[in-house]
Amino acid sequence: MKYEIMIKILFLLLSKGKLSARYIAQRFDISTRTVMRYLDAMSLANVPIIADSGRNGGFYIANSYKLPASFMTEKEFNAVIATLKGYNESVQNKTIESAITKLSAIKKPTENLVDVKTGNLIIDGSSWHGNDNAKNVASAISNAIDDCKKTVIGYVDGNGKDTVRKIDPHVIILKQGIWYVYAFCNMRNAFRMFKLSRITFADVKDETFEKRRVDLSALTTGRWFENEESELVRLELDKSIKSDVEEWLGVNNVFLFGGKLIAEANLPVNNWLISKILGYGAKVKVLEPKSLKDGVLVSASEVFNLYRR
Repeated sequence: MKYEIMIKILFLLLSKGKLSARYIAQRFDISTRTVMRYLDAMSLANVPIIADSGRNGGFYIANSYKLPASFMTEKEFNAVIATLKGYNESVQNKTIESAITKLSAIKKPTENLVDVKTGNLIIDGSSWHGNDNAKNVASAISNAIDDCKKTVIGYVDGNGKDTVRKIDPHVIILKQGIWYVYAFCNMRNAFRMFKLSRITFADVKDETFEKRRVDLSALTTGRWFENEESELVRLELDKSIKSDVEEWLGVNNVFLFGGKLIAEANLPVNNWLISKILGYGAKVKVLEPKSLKDGVLVSASEVFNLYRR
């Protein structure tokens, strides 16, 4: 635990600069006395920690200090570069490209059992049918985030409504295989989650914006579906589609109950979900909520009447 905290303190000082012993103590829930012991130990390990006294004093690491290349193993270093290259294949971000160049200059990877541009991880933002619009949109928005540039997008929501909005993009998120951009929507005057595949175009403007504080932990641990209200959806499944639904909702959300195969998940009840369920035909029965059951029934009747003519 001691060395783990010391490493965390090292990276904290490298990333934030000058910090007080009290701040470090509060951050890691240790005493200021323990902080001083850890800083002394780091100094003995040739980390140039400088102490500034006075009202605005604190501890910081000399600018000349760089982590040694041997800090990471060959495999770890290759994995970092491979992941960055794989990600950049999708977003084509100039800052990430610069980081890759600098990392590659520090230590050239030597393990070439697989192509280093992908390594063990392939991130492909293009569609199966060869349309690169999503990749181009991701690239434009990623660079807009770096430069804090307002961006005009065309967006088609889950109900098929097409709008043009001006957004302040803050972060790109990959969740369950789907790319999103979390942005402040000037039209709604609030943060919204936009699915990249639903953005028809992205026009980066010269107008800049000031980034707002974003709680990233809430984005990566909470449930969100483009800010739509979600409900508990309960489905009865035919066993022949068990694997399909497990890939859609996750294996933990599909289970046997009373001899029947059931799937449960919190989902937004919209046209997309109705279409998804209709795609399974008679192999899925909606148990709840009633609004979803009624929506499927209406859509199924419309399809029946279409072919009845």
